[in-house]
Amino acid sequence: MVIRSQWILSKKEVVAKTGMVTTSVPEAAEAGLKMLRRGGNAVDAAVAAGFCNTVLEPYLACLGGLGFMVLYLADQDQTVAVDFNARAPQMASPDMYNVLAPSAAGGTRVFEVENGENSLGGKAVTVPATCAGFCLVHELYGRLPREDILAPAISLASEGFTFGWDASLTLNAMMRESKRNQFIDGIWFPGGFPLAPGARVVQTQYGRLLKRIAEEGSKAVYEGEIAGLIEKEVLSTGGVLTREDLARYEPRVSPPMSTSYGDYTICTVPTPSGGITLLEFMNILENFDLESIEHNSTEYLHTFIESTRHAFADRYRFLGDWEYADVPLEGLLSKNYAKEIVSQIRSERTSTELETEKEPWDYYLNRAVHDPWKYDSKPSPKNNVCSAAAPCEGGTTHINVVDKNRNVVSCTHTPGFTAGVVPQGTGFYLAGSMGWFIPQQGYANSIAGWKRPLMNMAPLIVLRDGLPILSQGAPGARRIISRNAQVVLNVLEFKMGIQQAVEAPTVDASGRDTLVDSRIDPEAVRGLRRIGHRVKIVEEAPGVSYFARPSGILIDQEMGLLHGGVEPFRRSTAIGY
Repeated sequence: MVIRSQWILSKKEVVAKTGMVTTSVPEAAEAGLKMLRRGGNAVDAAVAAGFCNTVLEPYLACLGGLGFMVLYLADQDQTVAVDFNARAPQMASPDMYNVLAPSAAGGTRVFEVENGENSLGGKAVTVPATCAGFCLVHELYGRLPREDILAPAISLASEGFTFGWDASLTLNAMMRESKRNQFIDGIWFPGGFPLAPGARVVQTQYGRLLKRIAEEGSKAVYEGEIAGLIEKEVLSTGGVLTREDLARYEPRVSPPMSTSYGDYTICTVPTPSGGITLLEFMNILENFDLESIEHNSTEYLHTFIESTRHAFADRYRFLGDWEYADVPLEGLLSKNYAKEIVSQIRSERTSTELETEKEPWDYYLNRAVHDPWKYDSKPSPKNNVCSAAAPCEGGTTHINVVDKNRNVVSCTHTPGFTAGVVPQGTGFYLAGSMGWFIPQQGYANSIAGWKRPLMNMAPLIVLRDGLPILSQGAPGARRIISRNAQVVLNVLEFKMGIQQAVEAPTVDASGRDTLVDSRIDPEAVRGLRRIGHRVKIVEEAPGVSYFARPSGILIDQEMGLLHGGVEPFRRSTAIGY
């Protein structure tokens, strides 16, 4: 028997009584905690941390990007969702790009675009949404003045901060998918190389913009001089975003999308996102007695993988912005539909007995069971048989906050500055989110003017007896979805503490191969192979991300304690008091 060395990294779970913040960068967590200790609430802390993220890691999540937030408001005993998803410019159309032959990136059919124009340059730019989202949620639910909330981010931008080792590794990876831009290069890639750990980063122009936002709110970006500069830059680089798009944009506040899971309720944002697929996972998995199965055994992993493959098949075939496409939301989230899927899952053999060149999704989608329209109140459209996905790429970050009154925020926002478009004199990075659409007609997620792209993010809050017990989320492209589900199951079914739940070895079946964490028992892996799974063993490490990178806060309502857990491979931080 061969025994190999492996990473065994861990962080100590943080336990506090009063308030807690988790972020992917320590300085952002400290800014959030500062808001709590000054008398602010969870929204104040989350927004302060979010603005700091746009200074500290704009290559992952810039202010010109987008995001989703789920909130529990203790004084109202209410859970709400804030959708600040991007929208395509009103002039966007399916013929914007020269689409090349489809490829099989990550095991799903995607369409490559000539010169990567749906991800790089002006044609990739969507309506910036993060600034509007942060400002609106603070206006509606925050307590401290806006100037106080932005003060930490302004200081970090204007006075600078020390670049971290993990950030340097990430930036090096992002360089390969970033469009060259003189302004971005001058700060982040001096001399053509990514910043080294310990470098001092100062963003004077962006600091001035943040001061204007502190004084004027989101209109500093969406109206007037800055809006004009945004339009000028985008049009000059081949895009179609206009001042009218900026003026029209508004985030959406609504009840969350949710499902029950035993005695629990899982809440996420009702937008084209990973949350819908996560809820479908949970509906399917609710039908198995997971608590009686050994964690990460062959039986457990097989059950999880098969369940998620069915849900991903639905995702790639049916999901898109239901404001513009026929989407069977009601059917996809039907408990009866989940039971019908369960009836197709065999314990002794994987459902994907496929030839090497055949996609798993094709197998599922040709089966009669994959007809959620039978469980939807809307009639099935005549042509709804396509299957495709946007590529698995891009940067993201996540924030969790719980305050002394047990208000809760779970927020994921994305993407970074890789499109390479920065209006002159602003320091304001515009994100290229058009790449999350399918750049060809005939799909639920095809391009249309003012349409929302299908995103992967899935921030969530779990309730029991109406009270929040878990705030959780992760960055990590489409692998966010199954990683979040596994963290939730680790807590609810296997009674793990949050740090253990976040660190536990994981799998992902969102592509052709099933990615299996190298820390999982080799006997369990051999069992998966025996029953037909296409397994690829991968090793997580500080500079490599094969899986999403979760964090969470577990709320012990009986003991009055908060437990924070973050992924162990980078400087992600949980901080409480």
